[in-house]
Amino acid sequence: MKPQETKFSFVYNEIKQSILDGQIPQGNALPSSRMYCEQFHVSRYTINRVFDMLREEGLIDIQPRLVPIVVSTKEAFNTSNAVFEVLKQKKSILQVYQTFALILPSLWVFALQGCDVEVLPHYKQAVKALRLGHTADGWRPSSKLGHDVLRIGGNSLFSELYSTFCLYNKLAFFTKDCPYFSNHFFPGSASVTGVIIDVLKGDDPLTKYNQLSNMYQKLTDSIENTLNYLSETTPKCPSQTGLRFSWNPMRGQDYYYSKIVDDINLKIGLGKYPMGIFLPYEKQLASQYDVSISTVRKALSELEQRGFVKTLNGKGTIVIEPDDTKLHQLALNTGYVEKSLRYLHALQLMVLIIRPAALVAAPQFTKAELEELANRFTSPGSIYLADILKTIMKHTTLEPFYVILSETNHLLEWGHHFAYYPSKKRTISYLNKQVIIAFQQLREGNVDSFADGIADCYRYNLSRMKKNMIEKYKFRNVANIRVPEKY
Repeated sequence: MKPQETKFSFVYNEIKQSILDGQIPQGNALPSSRMYCEQFHVSRYTINRVFDMLREEGLIDIQPRLVPIVVSTKEAFNTSNAVFEVLKQKKSILQVYQTFALILPSLWVFALQGCDVEVLPHYKQAVKALRLGHTADGWRPSSKLGHDVLRIGGNSLFSELYSTFCLYNKLAFFTKDCPYFSNHFFPGSASVTGVIIDVLKGDDPLTKYNQLSNMYQKLTDSIENTLNYLSETTPKCPSQTGLRFSWNPMRGQDYYYSKIVDDINLKIGLGKYPMGIFLPYEKQLASQYDVSISTVRKALSELEQRGFVKTLNGKGTIVIEPDDTKLHQLALNTGYVEKSLRYLHALQLMVLIIRPAALVAAPQFTKAELEELANRFTSPGSIYLADILKTIMKHTTLEPFYVILSETNHLLEWGHHFAYYPSKKRTISYLNKQVIIAFQQLREGNVDSFADGIADCYRYNLSRMKKNMIEKYKFRNVANIRVPEKY
């Protein structure tokens, strides 16, 4: 297993990078520790440790009872060096904008449903920026307002993705240190804030979606034109080194034993470890996962508590028919309930991002792949949605989009906790039929209907799982999870 990144190191690197990239300018205050705790899902102790480290490095100043102030961006470089560094990451930066132009409009529209925009913390700042027109830092109120909207949407994955977008987009460089971008994009830049304000006050979801899509596409086109201009005008343009996009919604929670639990749980759900079969011996599992035997035992103990396996003295660990009462008991466990919420949030996210992913990927499906899928769709016991997703991801060439799809799908594997129960066959049968209908639309050349059909499959799964958790397993706290509408 690859080494885990600690919560501390992740938060430290993100806040430090936001300072060095100019997202938080010198002389400005950092967000409060409470806001960082909500953003990164960590304790105040972790945030205070990060603040102490940044102060030791001379980046911030901390006074009693006051929020930290940025006092230095000592690693910042002059404009020519900044251009050089950005061009080294040209392809990666452009892919970040292209990815989020595809997914942010849907997230915004969903989060805005029922939102009282005038009470948002940065709404008045955004209105003021619209009235004053373009300044070098004029993008900040709109960016902060974006955080507000996605944060109150009820799904923490949305705001986490937006924070990641802001970390990788280098927008501070383009708006402050790149006259070409300012001259070519900012003549209409007031419309960016204007579009956002119009969207916030609008009623029709489809109109909102189209407005946001146009705005983000215009921004992406301007970034691409700027990067091309810089490449053409920079002597000895650097070769591409890239910047690997990273988004890990389970960071700080992906313990080794829990990874083993999830992997074995998935294999049981998919039938690779059927009922009545013994799992590999502890020593074999330790070697397979490259962990200690004690870690394996902890994972098997967790699986036994969930009612999926039973350890027999002197014989090993056998896969058993799960007992509904186990899930009722687990509903009293705070950590387990948090995972159920995270799972439903991941389903929400997948409903919203799979459609643009399918629209982009579907035209790239080869004839051989279509035939292979058709053959797989005749196999009894298969989960056709998993086959379709695999092919969509194969043709997802934007690395950030691939990472987001992959990590979201990983969160959805937790749903196999519920997949062994009596409704499994009925649910999979229905989903398989819907996938076949969508697939037929694809073969007939109707890509839009195909993408809508795949999104509907995840929408159905979200509705059904939410209902089961409330009615069957008494997970009352999932009642407020909304199912995204079509528009």
